Amino acid sequence: MKLGGVLLVGFEDQENLGLRYIAAFLKRKKIRFKIKAFQYHNKEEILRSVKSEKPKIVGFSLIFQRMFDDFKALMVYLRENDVNCHFTMGGHFPSLSAYKTLDLIPELDSVVRFEGEKTLLELYRRIDDRDSWDNLKGIAYRNNGKIHINTPRPLITDLDSLPFPFRSQERPAHRDIGINSILGSRGCFYDCSFCSIHQFYKEPPGPMRRTRSPGNIIKEMEGLYYEKGIRVFIFQDDEWFMKGNHHIQWIENFVSELKKSPICHEILWRISCRVDDVDSVLLKKMKDVGLMCVYMGIESGNNQGLKTFNKHYEVDDIFRALDMLSEIEMPFEFGFMIFDPGSTFESLGENIRFLEKITEGGQAVAHFSKMVPYAGTTIAEELERQGKLKGNIGSPDYGYEDDRLNLLQFFSSKVFNYRNFSKEGLVERLRVAKFDSMILNKFFSDKYNVSQYDERLRDLIRRSNDSALETLNMALNFMKERNEDEIYSDWILLEQIAENERFREANIITELNNLEYDFE
Repeated sequence: MKLGGVLLVGFEDQENLGLRYIAAFLKRKKIRFKIKAFQYHNKEEILRSVKSEKPKIVGFSLIFQRMFDDFKALMVYLRENDVNCHFTMGGHFPSLSAYKTLDLIPELDSVVRFEGEKTLLELYRRIDDRDSWDNLKGIAYRNNGKIHINTPRPLITDLDSLPFPFRSQERPAHRDIGINSILGSRGCFYDCSFCSIHQFYKEPPGPMRRTRSPGNIIKEMEGLYYEKGIRVFIFQDDEWFMKGNHHIQWIENFVSELKKSPICHEILWRISCRVDDVDSVLLKKMKDVGLMCVYMGIESGNNQGLKTFNKHYEVDDIFRALDMLSEIEMPFEFGFMIFDPGSTFESLGENIRFLEKITEGGQAVAHFSKMVPYAGTTIAEELERQGKLKGNIGSPDYGYEDDRLNLLQFFSSKVFNYRNFSKEGLVERLRVAKFDSMILNKFFSDKYNVSQYDERLRDLIRRSNDSALETLNMALNFMKERNEDEIYSDWILLEQIAENERFREANIITELNNLEYDFE
């Protein structure tokens, strides 16, 4: 990178497509750039990059609100080490809370709000003409001690006009089968109360959701296949719609065009969709051209919880969708928030029974979390109005009037946090093993006894589910049957329940290690 370009800094567990679309756009406009992945331990490495490249702008991509303090600390560190160039930041939180972001991070000069390609380019071109920033659409900025929030820039209507995202030189792979994320659309029509996506695309002018043409997507897939050996594509679209004539026709066209591609039978791909979008006929057509798994944001197993989340469907709709997936033998994963602001012992019991049913026999990995009230969501705004919003920006939270529920949530977090959220925890390990099964079935069925692998894996998933849900149910009944003082005095019994859960998890991990060893 020549001096005076743009250094883009963002977290990349997998490729940060938002950042990489911006990089490709800058490249098309002949603006020099460099991407630097931000990890918790590499601030010195980022400082060296800034010092050597001397960019005009360092752009920080805040994907996860929980990393707000980490990015702030990085900016403080860079400023303390004499980095004086322009700092800007993008992402959902800074876009929706631009004033607060600039107020809490004095080291930050501006925020690029909402979609960043055109706004960052224009900011770069005007970086030395601060007097012109008052009409630069899409930014918030600091000037003479005051924070200014400019008019949002219209959303990009024609996604086909954008260059394909700039890809890493590294090739993520599993069993040497290349894997990449890909994006077929931007935006979402729905307004789930816990999700900031709707708000992110609602404020700027333009269509709430825009879709690339099937041909444009397949052209990118073919390029990745031939240039990098990518054979598994993880679609990161917020929603893969399967209802409405326009969306149905789009899927029909995508399937039809993919069938004509020479890579059609050499690839696998995964999508995310809503429960009430599931259509077995369309899914079967997609399965025939490589669809391997569907992720659904189920979120709750009781109608009150679904109403709290503003999901616009009921529990019966979930079971109908799962029946359709079962009918065509389509694997699925799901999101589930067992605790929400309206949780009661009764609703939690319903959620546990629901999880037992939908994961019965090891068909999916049971996991669960507490709903987090992220900035910009309607549920966070409601909690704030009620005076119930607690925590901080990186960890917004809420509690319950019945302290026994707070103790149950504390117990759940203490016992299951590693299992449910760590990369080395049982949930992620089992998910990776399920993914491995799909890879073996598609690409290595002549080399391995995949049916034996699947049978052993399904048993491990079943036992993991049964153990976790039994532990959670025992803890729920323990809390429900006692008053607060009795809970504290008998807490040692809960510790024994937790210890038994950890013992069973350790045994399952050992057997999973053996399974992976046997099928190396």
